[in-house]
Amino acid sequence: MTITINCNNQYRANRVHNYFYNKGVQCMLCNDDTAVSLFNLDRDQAELLLTAFTKRFHLKPAAALAMAS
Repeated sequence: MTITINCNNQYRANRVHNYFYNKGVQCMLCNDDTAVSLFNLDRDQAELLLTAFTKRFHLKPAAALAMAS
């Protein structure tokens, strides 16, 4: 499974990249360094990583935001 996380600036994309790199996940900066792609994840691992990521950076999943509006 491949996941791409889009960021609004290079600084944030670098922070996201470093977070996943330090977790041992294969990742790469894309789109002029404003997106991070994560590679070779199974579904369970992806869900656990994204849950920890959203908690660490105080984010909400896009699905939760769509239901709120």
